[in-house]
Order: sequence, then C-alpha cells, then structure tokens
Amino acid sequence: LTLEEAVRGVTKEIRIPTLEECDTCHGSGSKPGSSPITCPTCHGNGQVQMRQGFFTVQQACPHCHGRGKIIKDPCTKCHGHGRVEKSKTLSVKIPAGVDTGDRIRLSGEGEAGEHGAPAGDLYVQVQVKAHPIFQREENNLYCEVPINFAMAALGGEIEVP
Repeated sequence: LTLEEAVRGVTKEIRIPTLEECDTCHGSGSKPGSSPITCPTCHGNGQVQMRQGFFTVQQACPHCHGRGKIIKDPCTKCHGHGRVEKSKTLSVKIPAGVDTGDRIRLSGEGEAGEHGAPAGDLYVQVQVKAHPIFQREENNLYCEVPINFAMAALGGEIEVP
C-alpha cells in the first residue's frame, strides 16, 4: 500500500493461489457414485492401540492416516484429495490507519478444508511503502522542511509539501 492508501483506507483487489473444494466430488475425494469405505484396520475410529511393554499407546491409524475412512475409487480430477489448485481474486477493504505488520482477517476465504471440511480464514499482511517526503511513526506523520534562521527565531508560515 502507499502511505496515502494506508492513511485514508482503500479497497484493493488481490489475486491468490488457493486450494478449493473439487467440484466433481464435492470434497469427498471419491469418484461420483461411490463413497469412502470404513477403514478395516481401525474400524472407523482413526486411532489404533499399540502395546509397548506395560503401556498401551494410542496413535493415528497407519492405514487411513487417522481419517477412519479409505477412498477406494478416487476422483479423477482431484486424485482423492477433495481439493484442487485454483487462483481467485478477492476484494479486500483496507481500513484507514493500517500500518506495516497489521493483519486483516478474511473469514472463510482461506483454503478449503480436506475431505469436505469448511474453508479456513485468510490473513492478509499489510506492507506500507516508504514515502519520499513523509515518515510515519504510529499515528503521526513527519517531514523535514528547510527554513532560514529568521523564520526559526521569529516564527512564520511554511507550505507543507
């Protein structure tokens, strides 16, 4: 952003690469007409118990990777992932007074969740370009203007660029 845009606020269009829900399988990862099957190893729990000496340890199922379901016939478009790479354009309303390092949260505009889960949030990090005349410190703007000795001693008016 320019300093003027950061001070006044602006609406910016941004283009981002993202993972969106596959429109062929609707995020399930399975071919249309088929559905995931229950994992035979963990019986749909996503967890298995392992004995190690006197202790029993619970861990993610190595067969279904903790999902509890296995995709027998993967979707041909997303290859069973339920998401595809796309690029989208978003309109971001930047409020007045933002500064470098500020983050703007766009709820539900992040990447689609795996296997039909809802989309996450997108955080836009603000970067304000340096201005050739003004320096910004928090909510104050500063600029250096050369004046002569008489004006410094007696006061006067100057025109700020």
